[in-house]
Amino acid sequence: MIPIGDDERRPPFFALVVYALIALNGWVFYAELSAPDTDRFINAFAMIPYDVTHGVALAPPSPPFPPLTIVTSMFLHGSILHIAFNMLFLFVFGPAVEYRCGHVLFLAYYLLCGIAGGIAQIVIGPGSHIPAIGASGAIAGVLGGYLVTDPFARINTIVPIVFFPVFLRLPALLVIGVWAASQFITGFGTISDRAAESQGGTAYFAHIGGFCAGVILIGLFAIRPAPSRAPR
Repeated sequence: MIPIGDDERRPPFFALVVYALIALNGWVFYAELSAPDTDRFINAFAMIPYDVTHGVALAPPSPPFPPLTIVTSMFLHGSILHIAFNMLFLFVFGPAVEYRCGHVLFLAYYLLCGIAGGIAQIVIGPGSHIPAIGASGAIAGVLGGYLVTDPFARINTIVPIVFFPVFLRLPALLVIGVWAASQFITGFGTISDRAAESQGGTAYFAHIGGFCAGVILIGLFAIRPAPSRAPR
């Protein structure tokens, strides 16, 4: 299922932080592609669990304090599809959560969820040398917050059936629930190093950690009640 829009009607609100985050991620991805050595650029700012747990600081421009890479890695992406899907999910689900939290608190919420995801990935593989990158942990937190605050909102979704796209309006509980279930099932199936390697190094526990943080933290960061549903 590919979400393409939030079908709920809310009071007029400009999701400043969501759009700024999308722009920033896009700019960093352009910087990656424009760098003389893309792999070196990514490794300088990626979160490498072994380096964080052993205090290994790479040469500048890598942060001198290795745990800071948990934050810098949130703005890196490995491919066009990687950033495209991450930003699509942020675009669809982020504005509603930002509305509930307000601009400043939403930014704090987003970063904390991303940090929680990074920590979860470190805990599950503290000796891993595989660089972890992407905003998935933070965006998973946004999904968790959306699921708690508006589980029955209707989401415009594309469901590919064989070669044909089917357009459906599905409840957020189903769309996010299926995604979360897939992360938990696959994540706990990759706990062993051998299994993780077979999955291509996908940081499932960053998704799980971010999602769980989002579910827990939204109650602390939400300052607005859910808007009343407008009749259709």
